[in-house]
Parts: sequence; structure tokens; C-alpha cells
Amino acid sequence: MTLAENITTVSDLKTKYKVGIPRALYYYKFFPFWHELLTIMGCDIILSPPTNKSILEEGSKLASSEFCVPLKIYYGHVLWLIENHKDLDYIFVPRYVSLNKYHYFCPKFLSLPDVVRHTIKSPIPVLEYEINRKKRSNIESAIILGEQLGVSKEKSIEAYLKAMNRFNQYKEYMQKGNLFHDTMYYIYPNLVEKPKVKKQIDGDEDLSKQFPLNILILGHPYNTYDPIINQNIIERLKKYHVNVILLEQVPEEVFNQRVQINRKFYNYWNMEEELLQAARYFLLEARDKIDGILFLISFACGPDSLIQELIMRDFKKINIPFLNIVLDEHSGESGLVTRVESFIDMIRRKKYSNLT
Repeated sequence: MTLAENITTVSDLKTKYKVGIPRALYYYKFFPFWHELLTIMGCDIILSPPTNKSILEEGSKLASSEFCVPLKIYYGHVLWLIENHKDLDYIFVPRYVSLNKYHYFCPKFLSLPDVVRHTIKSPIPVLEYEINRKKRSNIESAIILGEQLGVSKEKSIEAYLKAMNRFNQYKEYMQKGNLFHDTMYYIYPNLVEKPKVKKQIDGDEDLSKQFPLNILILGHPYNTYDPIINQNIIERLKKYHVNVILLEQVPEEVFNQRVQINRKFYNYWNMEEELLQAARYFLLEARDKIDGILFLISFACGPDSLIQELIMRDFKKINIPFLNIVLDEHSGESGLVTRVESFIDMIRRKKYSNLT
């Protein structure tokens, strides 16, 4: 059975509620799971559009200046749903606390439903879904979500199990090298827009094609896949014949072993753990598979700043080029493109010494 087959559709079920989902933050990681879970529980999903400058600007007006740009964008998507779909019964706002007993998510993720209720002051009720493995199992969380929607315990458990199956299928498809936007269109062609084919960049295509590179991109999925945040960095790299390696392509078993920073300390943050795990894999087992690393970091993100410094020091010791890209709402396209192009050119000339 292929990934796109046997999709649960609203027409197969009795729809009870119309639920809006902001296309931001962990939409870029968990949407297939959310969609399956909510649809089986009888919800009709309304998705906000891809991030645009208007969404970013409106979210930035409302958010505190100290917030990271992904959170500002989230505000903008919530505002868009409120303005354009006043008939929504709920806005789905998950509260990710922890995925295991060792880590916590960023405080801004922990407080997200409260922020939407009291800062944005949404006139549409928030449908909260709390994931907190320190407190309860994920199935129990699904049952609590179902209770808010008037769904029985048995139906909620069924929905959770089917949603996990869908999510595992999605991860397997992504691990084969498929990009997020292509995957979403493949699964949900009636909900997600077909990715646009961008105009080819200027440059010596024959030269870059003759000397390919493998670049690892480290970063949270909302920094990696939201094109407004990162100025379409994946497309730009691919057009320079760079093979982009993303976290989703790293073997699943890599993320099963916790990272120990030194003899006394472990990482505290859930979202940073997967970055450390991927970095450890390429440091110890697969360093010959990459020519360089791009780290996408949100401005004003404390955990990202700390983890980036640790990872950068390790890769500098083994002479693998490392470029840190700080992203915020003021990031200029020309500056980012120039830095990335220079980075790629430097690596290519270093790897292929006969390149003149």
C-alpha cells in the first residue's frame, strides 16, 4: 500500500466540527499525524495558506520583539484563520511539553495554547492537544482530545493507532529523500498546493553539475521548510547541484540513543536532541558522507545558540566546513544567498583541487 492510498476522507465520516490548523511550527513535522487523528474523530480540516509576507508582518506586530520568527509566523497564521474562517468551531493548538522522560520543549511551545487564548485573544475556541510523556501516555492524550470533541474512548484509541500508522508511513517516505512540500502534496492534493517550480538561477550550471557536493542541513523543521524564513534555501542548493541531506533522511535508529554532552551533562531540550543525535552520527559514523554543514538557527533562540556552538566546535576539529545562518524577519535575501553561494564555492574548490 502506497503512502497516498487509503487516506481517511471527511466524506467517509460524519463531520462534527470544522477545525483550523495554522501552517507553522510543528505543522512541518506532525501534520500527517494531526490530520489523520482529527479526521477520524470527525473533524473537517481547514489549513492556513503557505507563509507570505503579510502573514509574517501581521504576526510580528502582535508578538513581543524578543520572540523568534517562527513564533511570530505562527501568530500570523492564527490571525489569518480568525479573519478568513469565522465559521471555524476550533483552532487546533497543540501543547508539546515532552516526548520522553528526559527532555522538555521550549517554554514557548509549552505555553502556546495559552498565548493564543490570551495574547491573540482568539474569538474562536482553542482545541488543545497536550503531549506530555512525563505525565501521561500518548494514547491518554488522544483520549483527552477526543473527550473535547465528544468522541468515545474506543474511537479515540482507534484514531490514535491509525494516526501513528500514517505518521510512520510519512516518515518512511521522507527518509527516502522526498522533500516535505512534495510529500504533503502527494498525500493531500486537495488540501495542499502543488510546489511551484522556481525559475532557474544564474550561474555556471555545467561547472556545478560536474562537481557535486553533499551538504547536511541542521535545523528545526519550521526553519528548514518554511520558504519565507529561509529564502528557499533547499531549492537554491539543489540548483547548484548540491545533494541536500536533511534530518528526515538520517536512519531512524540514530535518534534512539540519548546524547551525553560530557561526563556530567546531558541535553535538556527535546527539539535540540535530534540535532545533537544527527551531528553525532555524522561525526562518528558517516563523516565521509558530507562535505559541509549548514545550521539554520532562529534569532533569539537560546537553546539553538548553545547547541549550535557545541556542534560547530566538534565539526571544526575534523575540518568539516560549517556555516551558521541566523534567521529572523529582517533576513535579507541577497545577504543570505551571497553567504551560501560563497560557502558552496569554497567547499567545491577545496574538494576538487583541480577546479580553477
